[in-house]
Amino acid sequence: MARFKELAELFEELEKITSHKEIVRKLAGFFEGLKGNEVRDSAYLFLGSIGPAFENTTLGIKDRLAIRAIAGAYGVPEEEVIRKYAREGDLGDVAFVLSEKREASLTIEDVFERLRQIKEASGKGSQEEKTGLLSDILQKATPEEGKYIVRLVLGRLRLGFGDQFLLEAFSIAFTGDKKHAGKIKESYSVCTDIGKLAKTLAEHGARTPGNFSIKPGRPVKSMLSQRVESFEELEKRVQGKKAAEEKYDGERIQVHKDGDWIKAFSRRLEDITAQYPDIIEAVKKSVTVDKIVLDGEIVAYAELEKDGNRIEKFYPFQRLMQRRRKYEIEKYREKCPVAVFFFDILYLNGESLLKKPYPERRALLEMHVAVQGIVHLARRTITENIEEIEDFFNETVEKGLEGIVVKSMSSGSVYEAGKRSWFWFKWKQEYSEGMRETFDLVVVGSYYGRGRRRGSFGALLCAVLNEEEQRFETLTKVGTGFTEADAEEINSLLSAHIASEAPKNVSIKKGMLPDIFIEPTVVIEVLGSEITNSPGHTAGEGKEETGLALRFPRFLRIRYDRGPYDATTVKEIRDLKDGA
Repeated sequence: MARFKELAELFEELEKITSHKEIVRKLAGFFEGLKGNEVRDSAYLFLGSIGPAFENTTLGIKDRLAIRAIAGAYGVPEEEVIRKYAREGDLGDVAFVLSEKREASLTIEDVFERLRQIKEASGKGSQEEKTGLLSDILQKATPEEGKYIVRLVLGRLRLGFGDQFLLEAFSIAFTGDKKHAGKIKESYSVCTDIGKLAKTLAEHGARTPGNFSIKPGRPVKSMLSQRVESFEELEKRVQGKKAAEEKYDGERIQVHKDGDWIKAFSRRLEDITAQYPDIIEAVKKSVTVDKIVLDGEIVAYAELEKDGNRIEKFYPFQRLMQRRRKYEIEKYREKCPVAVFFFDILYLNGESLLKKPYPERRALLEMHVAVQGIVHLARRTITENIEEIEDFFNETVEKGLEGIVVKSMSSGSVYEAGKRSWFWFKWKQEYSEGMRETFDLVVVGSYYGRGRRRGSFGALLCAVLNEEEQRFETLTKVGTGFTEADAEEINSLLSAHIASEAPKNVSIKKGMLPDIFIEPTVVIEVLGSEITNSPGHTAGEGKEETGLALRFPRFLRIRYDRGPYDATTVKEIRDLKDGA
């Protein structure tokens, strides 16, 4: 059985490597030497987790409990651990310093199982149980092992790469050739459990990709829309009949039903069932079919009476975010009423519908979802006439919606999980107002504020994702659009991700160095008016290409529903500039 010490030593190596190819090579070499559940467990651990994103994998240990466990493991007072923590800045490093040298005996399975036990400890006395379980395994660990066990428990592994590196490594390790990476990535968009995918690849090699299907309980990655520059381009892109659907300013949701069992997942594949009990109750009433998976959008919404007429009131995304909470759910259920607008069906009674064309999927959606209460279907119009689509767009804007999504009605209009598909195109209000685009940017640094912003940030350094290198490259500094409440909330979010130096997966030029470096975690939506060449930024920079910058950026909102690897990409930025 593989020793955890070998994994810990690889963690140490990977922290220092910046080359994409070298990281993938090291990962592939490690996976080649594993068998059975070691493959699955290691895949999770490389991402700092003990399971897929759609499972609750929080271990329930924060600094206070970790300090107590470290003190107990190494027989020192808690005050000494706290002093060393203040000096080292990392509790994993504190464990390394305090640990005695010993022979490695822990296996990957030992550590993984212990992390599972820590997670599952619940109820009265669970904090003491969690502390004891962590303390016990630290006593058995080498200094290197202890360092990374503590980081894993606290969710602070921070190796500087995401799941795409693992998928490339799987291709080399389990199929013998990197050329299969594309198919493996497609499989991962459907089988979003990276541990299961890794184990299946280890067992079946190149035959694995394409064999996975959607099923209730395991969400697929959402299909996304392409951008267009004008209605004229829209007409060229979508020939013949097209459906224009309302685009809602809410939270993407995937609802899975299997009998009375119903779960809701976010675009980031997180289980958000507990946050929307009203949606779950409503789906039980309006969907009578046994097994189904639905794609839709939750919005802050109310139906009002005015002069005897029913009026729909759509509230901004920020209001909906009040519902993203663990406590006081019933209070905020009343304070912030919501509705769900379904626009697609992905699975029905044992059959995947991902390969069915959009018109067929929409017909099935209308057949099996009853519009009642807070359950709705996305309103749409079907036409070949672009002027009618413009009229429909204007109607949506008057209602306070974001805009429209125009969808192909062709026989090939399948659901492309995880892709920004050429079958869907979005057109938002900002485009019609002359503003170029909204961007989902990752915060990678901050600059000290002055005047009324003293003690907070004055501007945020923001980056886009270079998909090929899986690296974040700076695009702009954002200093406008923040309310005091926004600034307070952002400061709170960023405080947990401060880094002592530029993270290795972030590219920043010397002249753009921020006062504070931030691990790429928090995503914000930014409105901008123009993309220009810039020698000061690294976005899209290459041998024959200068960097790109976003002019006149303005903060719109925090995107809790986006992770760093969901950010706007360098390719999208380059395409927008070239199409201008």
